[in-house]
Amino acid sequence: MRAHIAAVVTIAILGISSHPAGADPAGCQKQIINQLFKFKKVFLKMRVKCLDKQNFLKIEGPCPDDVATAKTAATLVKLKERVATRCTAGDLVALGYPPSCDFDAAATGVEATCAALPASTPAELAECLACWKGAELSEFAATLYASHAIEVCQGALDSTSATCSPLDCTTPLPEQRNLGDGGDGLCQKSIGRSGFKHVVKIEKVLEKCGLEGGSRATCLADEKNQAILAALDDKLLARIKKRCGNRIPAAETPFCCRMGGGNMCIAAATRADCVDAGGDVQDDKFCDVDDTCANTPGPGKPITWWETCPISDSCPGAALATIDDLSACVDASAEEIAAEMLCRQFPSGWPCPGGSPSGAFL
Repeated sequence: MRAHIAAVVTIAILGISSHPAGADPAGCQKQIINQLFKFKKVFLKMRVKCLDKQNFLKIEGPCPDDVATAKTAATLVKLKERVATRCTAGDLVALGYPPSCDFDAAATGVEATCAALPASTPAELAECLACWKGAELSEFAATLYASHAIEVCQGALDSTSATCSPLDCTTPLPEQRNLGDGGDGLCQKSIGRSGFKHVVKIEKVLEKCGLEGGSRATCLADEKNQAILAALDDKLLARIKKRCGNRIPAAETPFCCRMGGGNMCIAAATRADCVDAGGDVQDDKFCDVDDTCANTPGPGKPITWWETCPISDSCPGAALATIDDLSACVDASAEEIAAEMLCRQFPSGWPCPGGSPSGAFL
């Protein structure tokens, strides 16, 4: 027993338990990718969960709430610890990682915060990569949850945001509000969760290829990978349409302010004005000439979302007139976000994209 205790003390003093035994670049790369994958899943899961609850009026917000923030912080601690136990400084050099987190000399906002981080040790590099990944994932969350984009990005959707990489095209800005637990809220929940699954699976396919020695070009040219990514696109559309049907993306959706008994209504410029006047907001309706709430005409109900795809190399982005267009925007945005994250995780053979989501992968 005494000998065992002495051995434990010796190991603790020497720091042997917290450092890898020898250089292993391939093992280090795998650890970095696997731990960042876990971080990404927790980061997105906690934000999606919070935003869904807020939309359904179960919590007041803002999101991410304290629970999401704490869970993400705990995952970051584990990420740094596990990368530090598997990697050496020599591994980082062999893999081509730069000794700095300054991946963009012109960075501003949260990206400038990431660029200022050190990255000369395995733990520092892990935090550096997680910072850039978090900025990209926050941008994606703001894209998916259009009616909470300002909240997700803490007041700014451009390069001044303290949490999000900048969205390219944000005009017209969708109405910022909770969508409720009806059809709008259920459709938004599907968009959020489907988009989350989509970006995770896209990155997983290409990370696997990269760990096997593939470059960005060879991984994207691989016919098996192309088939998998195409199938993921089909599944994304099917999941969104299952809940959203033929809804039409619209920055502002109609409502009727019902007042008093029956179906009588009054004119109200905003939902807040209706509530302040003591009225009851009825979505997907309008106040007709008889001062009664009537159903909105048309083959498809609207969903509060972007009218043009917000991630694009030129503005306005692609016009979104159908749920198929919306799904295509989610797919293009997921591809662009994944490409931005992968090029930092694989510093050799994975150049960052030029900025256009179209054809980013396929």
